[in-house]
Amino acid sequence: MNKTIILLFLLFPIFSFAQNKSIIKGKVVDFSSSALIENASIKISANNGTISDSKGEFQITNIDAGDYTIIVKYIGYETYTKLISITEGQTLNIDIALHINIKELLAVDIKDSKIETYSYSVITLKEAELEQKPIRDIADFLREVPNISAVRKGGANLDPVIRGFKFSQLNIQLDDGQKIEGGCPNRMDPTTAHIEASDIEAIEVYKGPFALRYGPNMGGVVNLLTSSPRPFDEFQIHVKANFGYESNWNGTREHMTIYGGGKRVFFSLSGNNANYGDYTDGAGNKIRSSFNKYGYTAKLGIIPAKDHKIIISYSDLAAKDISFPTLPMDERLDATKLYSLDYSVKDISDFIETIDFKAYYSNVIHEMDNKERGFSDTIIAVSIIDAKRYGYRGEVGLNISDNSHLFVGTDMFRIDKDGDRIKTMIGQFPMMNKVPVKYEKLWNNASISNYGVFAQYRYNYDLWEAVIASRIDFNSAFSDSISLINGKKVDIIGTPADSTHSSLVNFSASFGLSRKIGDNMSVGVSIGRGVRSPDMIERFIITLPVGIDNYEYIGNPLLKAEANNEIDFVFNYNNQKIGGFEISTFFSYVQNFIGGRYIPPSVQKPLTQGVLGVKKFENLGNASLYGFELAYATPQRYKFRASVTAAYTSGTMDETEGLVYDANGKLTDTYVIENDPVGEIPPLNLNVNLSYNCLQGTLIPMINFRYSAAQNRISESMEEITSTDFTLINASLKYRYSQNLSFVVGVNNILDKAYYEHLNRRIRGTDTRIYEPGRSLFMNLILNF
Repeated sequence: MNKTIILLFLLFPIFSFAQNKSIIKGKVVDFSSSALIENASIKISANNGTISDSKGEFQITNIDAGDYTIIVKYIGYETYTKLISITEGQTLNIDIALHINIKELLAVDIKDSKIETYSYSVITLKEAELEQKPIRDIADFLREVPNISAVRKGGANLDPVIRGFKFSQLNIQLDDGQKIEGGCPNRMDPTTAHIEASDIEAIEVYKGPFALRYGPNMGGVVNLLTSSPRPFDEFQIHVKANFGYESNWNGTREHMTIYGGGKRVFFSLSGNNANYGDYTDGAGNKIRSSFNKYGYTAKLGIIPAKDHKIIISYSDLAAKDISFPTLPMDERLDATKLYSLDYSVKDISDFIETIDFKAYYSNVIHEMDNKERGFSDTIIAVSIIDAKRYGYRGEVGLNISDNSHLFVGTDMFRIDKDGDRIKTMIGQFPMMNKVPVKYEKLWNNASISNYGVFAQYRYNYDLWEAVIASRIDFNSAFSDSISLINGKKVDIIGTPADSTHSSLVNFSASFGLSRKIGDNMSVGVSIGRGVRSPDMIERFIITLPVGIDNYEYIGNPLLKAEANNEIDFVFNYNNQKIGGFEISTFFSYVQNFIGGRYIPPSVQKPLTQGVLGVKKFENLGNASLYGFELAYATPQRYKFRASVTAAYTSGTMDETEGLVYDANGKLTDTYVIENDPVGEIPPLNLNVNLSYNCLQGTLIPMINFRYSAAQNRISESMEEITSTDFTLINASLKYRYSQNLSFVVGVNNILDKAYYEHLNRRIRGTDTRIYEPGRSLFMNLILNF
C-alpha cells in the first residue's frame, strides 16, 4: 500500500505536466475536390510531426505553448505552410486544403526544376490569379505583368507585346510545345485567341532570348499551360464550373469541366461559351466590340506502366462575329481544331532521368468580311484563309553528375497557308446581267518548315550556378507565285514561284551565371542571341494593310533572319519579415530588323480603298531596345499584403525612311530619319496592389492603382501618334464560402476614366485610337465538386 502511494506521488508531476501540454489536430484534403489525403506529412518541428490516416485526419500531441510553423507535404501537391500560435493546454483544430502542384498536374515544366536561381526574368501566373479577374482574353490579362502590353484592335483577341517584341518575335505556345498558326493576315486571331482562358492552369513567361528548349526564341517565350487529367487511387468523378458576368459589355461566360478516372485511365472534358456585346468607354461612346466564342476540349490520360504517361487531347473551338473597328474587316467565323499526343517517362535510370515527346496538329479556317463597313455598298469583300500547322518536340533529360544536368532534344514544325479575297463589285455596271466578281490571292499555297536541335546544360558549385543553352534551326520556305492577275491576264506584281524559295540556317545561344549571397539574396547575368526566321506575312502576304500605318504591304521571300543580342541583369532579395524585391534590366541589339519600305505606284498600286500606298517588307537595319522591371511584395505571412511593380522600355532604330505628301495625298519626297524611336513601345507603367486577409483568408478585399505615363517617343517613319497619361483604380472582393464554392465581385475603372493604351490601334480612317472600356461591374462564380 505504501509503495503504491509513493509511486502515485512520483507520477503526479508527470501527469500534471502532460495535462498542460497542447494538441493540434485536423484533416488534410484536396483543395479542388475535397478528397481526403492519406499519408500526408504534417510537421511543426524537425522532431515533432505525424502523417494523416486513411480518413485524412491527424493529431500531434505533447506540444509546448508558443509559435510554430506547420508544414504539410504530399507528393503531387504544393507544400502548405502556416504560422500558428497555441496556448497552454489548448486543442487547436485546423483543416488543411492542399493545392495540386501545377507541374505534377500538367506533366510539363512550368519552371525548369533543375535551375535553382534564374539569371533572367521568369514569371509564373497560376489559376488562382486568373479566377480573380474577368478574363475574357488571355493577352488582356497578361497586360498586368510588368513590361507586357498588348495590341488592341477590337473587343477580343489582343496581341501580346513583351519589352517591345511582338508578333513572330515572340514564341507563344500551348502546353510546352504546341504552336498554332492563326489565319488572319491582320492578326485578328493570334495564338492566345485560340485558347479558352478558363482552361488555363498556369502561364509561364520567359523574357529575353535565353530559354532555347522551347523552339526558336527571339524576344521571349509564353507557355500557356492548360488543365490536364490526372490519376486517382480510386475511380472518381469531379466537376468544376466557372460563371462570369461583366456589366459594361452585358457579357456572360460559362465554363465547365468534368474530370476523373482511376489509377490507369483518367480523363477530362471541358466546354465553354462566351457572349459579349459592345462596350461603352469612359466618355459614354459605344465601341463596336461584340463577340461570341464557344467550344470544347477532351483529354484522355493513360498510364501503361509505372512512370510512363500518355495524354491525348482534342479541341474544337469557334469564334463568331468578332468586331474589329480598327481593321478593314470583321471576323465572321474562326474555326479551330487542335490535336496533340504527349508521352513522358521518368526515372529510367540513374543517368537518363526523363524522356518527353509531343506531336501536334492544328487547323484554323478563318473567314472575314467588310459587310459592316461604309464602303460595302460598292464592294463586298470576303476573305477565307486555311492555315495548318503540325510538328513535334522530343527531349531527354540526363543526370551528368550530382551538380550538373543536361537536356538534349529536337523539334520541328511545318506551316501551310492558302487564302483568297473575293470581291463582289456591286458598285460597277453588271456585265451580261452578272455583278462583276474579282478573286485575289492573300497567300498562294505558302509553306514554311523548321527543323531544330537544342541543348541546355546546368552546373552548380557551392553558391554559383551556370546555365548554357544553344540551338540550331534549319528553316526553309516556298510559295506559288506572289501574283495578282488583272482583267487582261497580266501579272501585276510578278514574283514567280521559282523566286519564292529560301533557306536559312539560324544559330542561337545563351549563357547565364547566378550567385546566391547568403540565404536571402541572389544576383544574375545572362547573355544571349536569339534568331528567328521571317513569318508568313513578312515573306508571302499579297497586298494587304497589315501594319499600324495606312499602307498595304507585300511580302518578301528573300528576307534575312532577325536576331536579338541581349544582356540581362537580375537582382533578387527575399526576407520573411519585410518581403521580396526584384529588379531586372536589359539591353537588346536587334540586327536585320524587319519592317516596311515604300515602293512607288509604278511598281505596285494599292488595291485597298483609302490607303496611302504600298510598302514591301525589308530588313531595315539595326535597332536598340533597353529598359527595366521592378517588383516588390510583402511577405505572405501577413494579413495585409501589398505589391508594387514598375516597368519601362525604350528603343531606337539606327536609320529609317520618312515620306512627304502634299495636300492632295501625293508623295512628293522621301528622306532619311536617323535614331527614329522604335514603333509601338508602351510608356512607363506603375502598379500598386493592396489586399487584406479577413476571416482566416475566406474574405479578401483588394484594390489596384495603375498609372501609365504619356508616350511622346513615337516612330516618325511609322506615322505613329502620341498618347496621354492616365490613372486607373480597380477593386474586388473575393469570398470563399467553402472548398466547393467561392466568388469574386469587383469594379474595374471605378472612376469611369476615358482612356486608351498606347498600343491600341486607330479606328479605321481616323487618328483616333480605340478606347478601353469605362466603368464595369464584374462577378465570377467558381464551383468545385
